[in-house]
Order: sequence, then C-alpha cells, then structure tokens
Amino acid sequence: MEHESHTTSQPPPESSASLAEVVLHTGGLNWASEKAVVEKVLGGRPGVESVEANPVSQTATVTFDTRRTSITELRRWVEECGLHCAGQSVPTHVCDAMEEPADGQRVDHGTGDGHGAHATDSESAMRSPEEAMGHGGHAGMSMDAMAHDMRNRFVVAAALSIPILLWSPIGRDVLGFRVTAPFGLRDDVFSLILSLPVIFYASWIFFDGALRALRARTLDMMVLVAVAIGAGWLYSVFITLTGGGEVFYEAASVLAAFVLLGHWFEMRARGGANDAIRTLLDLAPPKAVVIRDGEPVEIPTAEVIVGDLLLVRPGAKIAVDGVVEEGESDVDESMVTGESLPIHKQPGLEVVGATINANGTLRVRATKVGSDTALAQIVKLVQEAQNSKAPGQRLADRAAFWLVFVALIGGTATLLVWLAVGASLSEALLFAITVVVITCPDALGLATPTAIMVGTGLGARRGVLFKNAVALEASARIDTVVMDKTGTLTKGEPEVTDVIADGMPEDEMLRLASGVERESEHPLAD
Repeated sequence: MEHESHTTSQPPPESSASLAEVVLHTGGLNWASEKAVVEKVLGGRPGVESVEANPVSQTATVTFDTRRTSITELRRWVEECGLHCAGQSVPTHVCDAMEEPADGQRVDHGTGDGHGAHATDSESAMRSPEEAMGHGGHAGMSMDAMAHDMRNRFVVAAALSIPILLWSPIGRDVLGFRVTAPFGLRDDVFSLILSLPVIFYASWIFFDGALRALRARTLDMMVLVAVAIGAGWLYSVFITLTGGGEVFYEAASVLAAFVLLGHWFEMRARGGANDAIRTLLDLAPPKAVVIRDGEPVEIPTAEVIVGDLLLVRPGAKIAVDGVVEEGESDVDESMVTGESLPIHKQPGLEVVGATINANGTLRVRATKVGSDTALAQIVKLVQEAQNSKAPGQRLADRAAFWLVFVALIGGTATLLVWLAVGASLSEALLFAITVVVITCPDALGLATPTAIMVGTGLGARRGVLFKNAVALEASARIDTVVMDKTGTLTKGEPEVTDVIADGMPEDEMLRLASGVERESEHPLAD
C-alpha cells in the first residue's frame, strides 16, 4: 500500500485549471508513521488529487479541485482524523488561514488574485510564529507546549516505573528488594494501582493514535506500541483479579517510559528543524501604519488591503509589497535579493514586504498583501520543499507500513510458537511483546523528512531555496557550481579592506573621515 498519493478520481483534462495546491496545518500529527492516517483519509475524499503529510512540520501539502471541495472541507476532514487544523499553514499575522485559493493557484505557477488578508481577529493576527505556522499539537498546542506535554508524560511514567519495578519479580529476585508493599497489599495489586496513571495518562496518546489509525484502516507505530503496552497490562490485570501470578506491570510501564522519552527528544528535534520557518516568519512585522482619513493608524498587517497607503518611518519594516508614492529612502532588501547594500527608493519604484526602511520616510501604496507577498511565497516554497518526498522517502514510507504489518504478524507467530513448544502464557506473551516493540519502524519514517527539513531550512537561512526534495537529493551529486552574478559574490556586509593615505598621516586621515561619517546617514556610515 502506498500512502503518499491517493487519487479517487481523475478529473478531465479541461479541469486542470481548477487544481490548487495548499499547505494545511495538521496539529497533533505526532508520529512519523501517523502521516499515513492523514494521507489515506484526505486522499480518499472527493476532489483531492494528492496528499503529502509531514509529521516533522505538522503540515500536509494537498492538491485539490477547487470546484469540488474547499479549504473549509479539507479542514473538517483533517479534524475528523482527530487532529487540530487552523486552515492553511501560513503566517496568520500576514495572511488569512481560511482564504480559499484562486483556481490554478500552485506554487510553481504563481499565486491567485485574492489578497487574502481580511482577517479581523487581532488575537489570531498576533499569534506566535509557531502557532501561525500550525506547529500545534493537542487542541492547537504550540511545538514547545507539545514538547512540555510529552516531557510531563515521560516524567509520570518514569517516576511510577521505579516503584513498579522494585515491587515486581525483577525487583525481588534480581535486585534483592525486600520491602513489603504498603497497606498490606500484594505486590501485583500495588503495582496495578501505580500503573493506572501510566496507562490512562502517560500512555493514553498511544491508544488514541492507534484508534485513529484503525479508523482510517491503516497501520502505524501507534498500533504497535498500543498493542505491546495494552496486551501486557490487560493480561496482568486479568491475572491480578483472578488471584495473582506472574504479571507484566513493570514491562508495560518501563516500555511506556522509554517510548515517551524517545518522542520527547523527537519533538525537541522538530523544534530545531523548524527554526528556518520561524526565522522567515519573524521577518514580517505584525503591525502596519496606514493612512486613514489623513491620519496614521496602526493596524495588524493581516488587515492591510490592496490600495491602502502605508506610512513607513525610518528603521521600520515595510509590511507588504507596494509602490513608493512619496519620499525617498534606502531600503535593505538583503532578505530577498542578498545584496549587501541598501537600495535607494523613490516615487514609482517597487518595495518588498518585510524589508527594512533605512533612513527616510516613505508613503507606500499596497499592491500585494497576504498570501501574494514575496515573503508569503518564499515561506510557502520552503514548506512545499519540506513536505515533498524524495524517491528514497517514498520507499521508506512503503517499508514502514509493511514493517508494522510484519511486526504484528511476527508477534502473533511468536506467541503461538512459544505456546506450541510448551512455554507458559506469560513467557510466550513476553517474547511476543518484545518482537512487536523492537520492530517499530518510526525512525525509518522520521529520518528522511527530518533530513529534508534541516537541509531546506539551512538553505533558506542562507538564501538558497530548494523547490522540492528531489532537487535537494540531486544536489548531493553536484560537482560544479556556476555563479551568475554581476561583480563578485558578496559577503553580506561592506567592510574596509585597505587604508591608503596620500599627503597626510594615516591617523589624521582616519580622524577626519570618522568626524564626517559620524553625522552621515549614508548606508556605508551605518
């Protein structure tokens, strides 16, 4: 079974102009193998052409027919998977997450004609970059909140696993622990009580994720962990309630603690992988000053519309793309062009949103806002590249699915074989759980998207934009680089390389130059 693309119907050739491609927020897509749930559920809906989910960025790139479905429908379907969806994964302090794309709006064909910036909820407009890009978790948690939640679950599981282990057969026979259980309880009864928070709080996300996968008629890592923990714990509960015997409370709780520890580290790593997107988002100012009835008014950038006249003071960032109507100034466009020196702007010249006005006051007429701005398109391009799948990742995704299937079959076979050769049920169950756990393919599904996230992110921070994962993978085979640039490659900032004094001492010349520069507003004097 392949999960990266699910097409339910082929649109006629003339309908290709109605296809749109958007990046959806899929908050709560916690595990690498869970992406199969999103891809299968969304891919089976009418009008959806293809789906590529990315658990690292918690987004999904969806190509769909705008005449048959919409962002609102896609959002509802994502939420039916048990995930949180705020709409498109866009910087909501600049764009409207629920804006419907224009027909044919695809990354490689430009943008639609809607400005998409009519969001009026100021609280939404001022969300953090992590929330703005959809790095949410349960009920819209930010990535940091998700990491803290996973840490708390791990701490609970680890703290309770210690006494459970001590009052288990391992603690008694191997560690030599001899303290009796409190309140005169049997060891297994005391362990059962201690295991309840581990199962119903710390491990509940595994059972919830497994239920999502089974509802979507697919298998993922959550199913394996839920089966391993659930089987060991339920068997132990049965033994405890029927008079006592060999139980596996310590195995279930320790397993839960170790898996939670791994996923806590995973979520911390995700936050680092998303640094490039957060850096891009920080470039856009959350507020803009517009002229209304002749007076300057500060409003959220998301409320700026095409035709608004913006007042940009010295040192301020230009909120949206536009054309200078009044004033002259130097504008630092290095975030877009890479040029180290500011560019002089005067009436009639275009300016780009998120660039910095250096020294003069400008009045700029907004021409592109929201998802049409250059910054929004750069962010979207980086997201598209991060969500795209290299050929190696497609193979890994297929292998991960079949490994889950093989793990379940292997665990069942192990249980039956050990029972057939005369082993006790408890011993056979222990070996079966071991087989299921050690074959979890989550790392296989996580390694490639994480590498793509880091690679495209580092490229974006250095001004290199990869269009997709195939291009990133192909770059490993590059042996010659040809730079097409006027002059020389710049370092990114001007610097004095040599001082040549003619007719006066060098110290005197530097003193005079310093005095002239002190009051200068020229870019080289900054």
